[in-house]
Amino acid sequence: MAPESADSNKPQTLNPSTIPTPPPTYSQLSITPLLPTSHLITLAGQVGLSPTTHTVPSSFESQVVLAYENVLNGLRAANATPRDIIFVRHYIVKDTGRVGVESEEELTRVWGRMWMEFMDKEGDGHRPPDTVLGVPALATKELMYECEVVAVVHR
Repeated sequence: MAPESADSNKPQTLNPSTIPTPPPTYSQLSITPLLPTSHLITLAGQVGLSPTTHTVPSSFESQVVLAYENVLNGLRAANATPRDIIFVRHYIVKDTGRVGVESEEELTRVWGRMWMEFMDKEGDGHRPPDTVLGVPALATKELMYECEVVAVVHR
């Protein structure tokens, strides 16, 4: 999806129907023209929230899978793919006691494997720079993982 006005140099925001609807305080997606043929895509942090059922799975792995589906659908709404990602930030709730793993190292291995599988399948093996943050909590108590991405698209 292109910005509303082809000659506008201002960011355009939208909330694609293929990802969860956010609260009124922000938009899920921003498309900012950089050059006449390039756009910066910023996607709000995506979590394991289903856009259709509005539910959050209880397992860490299921939340990660759903978060990546939301990332993929958000990028698609901006005519981008995971191959266009230039930076990723992962937020993992550190002290959940709910993820079915014994340690932070094991949690990282579970998440890391899933991220590489996603990028191998959807991003042609692309490995953009990322930051992984262990956080005490996310927006709601059932959330254990969040992923935000920045991408650049050349048209």
